[in-house]
Amino acid sequence: MATESFSQGNLEINREECYVLVSVNPRIYPLDVVLSSAYIFTDNCYVLVDGDPVEELIVELRPKDKNHDLESLGRAFNNELINYANYAIQAVKSAKLREEIIKKVLSISGA
Repeated sequence: MATESFSQGNLEINREECYVLVSVNPRIYPLDVVLSSAYIFTDNCYVLVDGDPVEELIVELRPKDKNHDLESLGRAFNNELINYANYAIQAVKSAKLREEIIKKVLSISGA
């Protein structure tokens, strides 16, 4: 009996065992971005992050509700990777501005 699994893009979907594997390139999405993205899914899925943080990370998503669309789940994870990667980039870009604002607030309240 053939396993109901197939790959599409960076997703490997196994309908028989009800999970999706997401292959992540850590040179594009660092481990902290992957973990932040994975955390969002912990309410609805069992999540496992494995692999080599230099070469390739594999995120396994097993929905707690077996009727969940696995492809949509994997694609939603990809969207969260973009979301958290963008957040990390913006945080670095605005760090100096935040620091200056805090200095200004502290100097006003200390006067």
